[in-house]
Amino acid sequence: MRTFHNKTALITGASSGIGESFARQLAAAGCHLILVARREDKLLALKQELEHSTGIRVQVISQDLAQPGSATELFHKTQALQLPVDLLINNAGFAQHGYLLDVPMPVHSQMIQLMVTTLTELTWLYAAEMKQRGGGHILLVSSLLGFLPGPQFASYAGSKAYVLNFAESLARELRPHKIHISALCPGGTATEFMDVSGQKIEGLRTLAIMSSDSVARAGLKGVIKGKASVVPGLLYKASVFGIRFIPRQLQAVFGEAATR
Repeated sequence: MRTFHNKTALITGASSGIGESFARQLAAAGCHLILVARREDKLLALKQELEHSTGIRVQVISQDLAQPGSATELFHKTQALQLPVDLLINNAGFAQHGYLLDVPMPVHSQMIQLMVTTLTELTWLYAAEMKQRGGGHILLVSSLLGFLPGPQFASYAGSKAYVLNFAESLARELRPHKIHISALCPGGTATEFMDVSGQKIEGLRTLAIMSSDSVARAGLKGVIKGKASVVPGLLYKASVFGIRFIPRQLQAVFGEAATR
């Protein structure tokens, strides 16, 4: 984590869950932060806590990244702060559990805007800046569902498959410019995500749930090492390995069982 000491990281979706864990771990490593989310009150509380406990500088930007044009607006705001972003963490995301036709179309549009369009635009904008400065790090939060179909999470799974492929493609493209980019692909994680999505995790499946701290730690280690993709947890690593041996037409059955 010494890699990010006295550097600046921009974290989207920083008000809770994995985003908050990223913020705490980077702050402990002496990394200055730009925290982005819709809930300004939570960001301000986190800013006050981290500045007091670690002495780093924290900037807070309240913005809804599910809106068209939000990526460019955020980029201009950070330029005005005159703080070059050394680490971009595209973490913001949400889902709504249910079959495609049971979920209103505007919800699908918001998911795609946030996790595909805005993510791509932010990556383009900050990668271009990093290229000019001679390097940087980008961490894109995908999902275990990036590796297989996800019935009842179709738009979410499709978006995360895009993120995974996008990151793995850029890992090769951006390597000559000394920009390390990784896709973080967590499985079940103890965050607000499940409450918001409406997914219920019960019984033995609760044993597979990881903490947001362990997921964030794996992501940061992975992007420092330059891994194109990172799957936290031995169980989930084994699952991704096993998926390779399941016929494609049966993977949707496996995916539905995992997301039900």
